[in-house]
Amino acid sequence: MKKLYASFFLLLLLSAVTTSSGQSLRISPDNIDGNGYDYAKVIGQDDDGVYLLMSNLSLESSRDRFGLKTRKYELSYYGPDLQPRWRKAIEADPEGGSLENIGFFNGKAVVVSSELVKSNAEFNLYISVLNAKGEAIVKGLKIYSGAVGKSADLSKPRLLVSPDKQYLGVAVEESSNGTIFVHLGTVNDQFQASRQARAALNFSVKEAELSEFALTGKEDLLFLAYRKDPQEGEKSKLRKFSLYMLSQADQRTREYSVNTAGQQMTEAALVIDRINNKAIVTGFYADKTSFAGASLLYATLNLGQADQFQVKTGQLNNDAQLKLVGQRNTGGGVSLISYPIQRVIPRSDGGALLIAEAAYLSEYNFYDYFTQTFNRRLEFHFDNILALSVNADGSIHWSQLIQKEQSSLDDEGLYSSFNTILSPDELVVIFNNEIGRNNEIVGHAIDARGQLQVRKLSKKTDSISLLPRSGKQVDENTLIVPAVTKKRLFLVRIEI
Repeated sequence: MKKLYASFFLLLLLSAVTTSSGQSLRISPDNIDGNGYDYAKVIGQDDDGVYLLMSNLSLESSRDRFGLKTRKYELSYYGPDLQPRWRKAIEADPEGGSLENIGFFNGKAVVVSSELVKSNAEFNLYISVLNAKGEAIVKGLKIYSGAVGKSADLSKPRLLVSPDKQYLGVAVEESSNGTIFVHLGTVNDQFQASRQARAALNFSVKEAELSEFALTGKEDLLFLAYRKDPQEGEKSKLRKFSLYMLSQADQRTREYSVNTAGQQMTEAALVIDRINNKAIVTGFYADKTSFAGASLLYATLNLGQADQFQVKTGQLNNDAQLKLVGQRNTGGGVSLISYPIQRVIPRSDGGALLIAEAAYLSEYNFYDYFTQTFNRRLEFHFDNILALSVNADGSIHWSQLIQKEQSSLDDEGLYSSFNTILSPDELVVIFNNEIGRNNEIVGHAIDARGQLQVRKLSKKTDSISLLPRSGKQVDENTLIVPAVTKKRLFLVRIEI
């Protein structure tokens, strides 16, 4: 796709902003919201273009269910000229089922639908597959069928792609009769049903909650669960995490304790390290001995030998500690333990590059005197970004803090947070600076030594605001992302 972009875009009549350092920002010739759908997300790409998912409702909410009757979805395909080649409304398949999720695998769009047969409490999962011409090459393929409780509460299915791109997994959580079940159906790279499995955890959703999921190249399902303190209930943000593995080889469900009672955490991340054949679990834990108030936990599971689970810890170096503590004491952002890790990039030597963001939600209620009603408001915060290069032993190689402060009301942070471009030479963190009328797009480039360089990708007068979490890197130096300019939605190509 990079070769095609390089040749085509030199000939296109696109509006462009180019900086002296060579990076460029190009806007699609036409707006993409002429269909009346105001929300968009780039879900994947092949050698000729990108797949764009659009909806009449926000795509950012983790609580949404695609089966809701008020939701409508459209899938489209855009070529290298950022012009649509086709658009298609997406419906559930089979007819009468519920449209649950739309993702991307093996160069094609995947639509997941479900069916709940109440007469015998049977739950079925189906997939349909669309190619770059908009043709359905797979229709209503059943990939999972299993029993559920008659009063079961089912989650939105998660789509999981193995690191070697050989398998796609669809995982669904079920809460029923004081037990949490996990249902898994997989397909191979030829879109053939491959594995069906179910795990049972002997605690209820009041006692525990599942978080991160991952699928290995051998179709093992990994996921994290944290236990809740019954004495604290919802008030407690400090959690005890465990890693679970549902093995394909022996169908066993194994549990690994991640942190101890003295290493309480609020968030944890999970990723598969394909090169070293390991799973990595990492996050920050409360540490009174650390100047920053927290330290890093770095756990690894050898996927070839299920009994080799190691947990290591590391403290931040002095520069990062001083920046974090100084920022926290001035009132900006939150403490390090509340930084969710947004991305983990494994290193070839067994270490990893971590990107964490001070993302949190605040809620308040107020009384409106004129309408004489109580109103609930949600304030979304996406503040500082911390990049850490971590060695295999858990020690910190280098750290870099990117300071930003983003907040918004009742919009799920549509213009907040960041996206990245990862190349062999650097990682570029891209976000909106001063969201609003004076917004400018900036990129913070971090090289392999942890050195930081700030680049301005647009000017305030350009009036361009990215939907950063809705974009996708399509080659080693290009990000395609929806953006709003002149009150309309466009596609933007950013090249570093």
